Amino acid sequence: MNRPKKIPVDDFSQLLRLWSNTDVEKRCLRAKEIRMSQKNMHTAGPTSFAIIREEMRNDDPNKELPSLTKVFERTRKRTEGRAYLDTYDDTATKIEQMKNYKPPDGSVLVNPFTTVMNKEYDGYLRLYGRGVTKKMIEKMDGREEPYMIPGGLMESFKADIEVEKTQLLEMRKEIEENHQRKKAELKAMHKDFDNKQANFEATMRSIMEKLPIEVLQDLRDE
Repeated sequence: MNRPKKIPVDDFSQLLRLWSNTDVEKRCLRAKEIRMSQKNMHTAGPTSFAIIREEMRNDDPNKELPSLTKVFERTRKRTEGRAYLDTYDDTATKIEQMKNYKPPDGSVLVNPFTTVMNKEYDGYLRLYGRGVTKKMIEKMDGREEPYMIPGGLMESFKADIEVEKTQLLEMRKEIEENHQRKKAELKAMHKDFDNKQANFEATMRSIMEKLPIEVLQDLRDE
């Protein structure tokens, strides 16, 4: 009844079967809990960080690459009047700390973003997009703030796409297998019912044939 018009009936039926799967429901709830526990989530949607960096560089009068602080602020921008799952207070506080950060005298120059957001996780580089590592950045001709996608990064993106494509195909296969199994079970039930009905009718005919003619006549009269 509430099927979106853009989704075909067969596809939506498969989605309903998928959503009613208890294992899938548990996996979705777990993913939701993980998302809810995260702070300072970006609001860039499907737009990649590489594209956002390029747009910010083109908008800059000197065509300079944006700092991590500017990228963080840009990718956390919120639309007025729109409801969000978490508050903006912590994000706003961190942005102000980055903008106002002043390193102690005589200290080694560090990035305000790294200072406020703490150390990067091993093998993970924030504000560069999924799959980007420090080694990839170091290999890019000594540039500190790359805006073009290197070959290694492109291969990483392709690998991620292939993984997601495989997962979607497996999920579709699982849905189709469940559909075929249910269809086979329903067909077997119909066949079993038909067999029982045929056996019942045969039994009744056998009983009727053994009854005396007088009894049969009475039954017909009734």
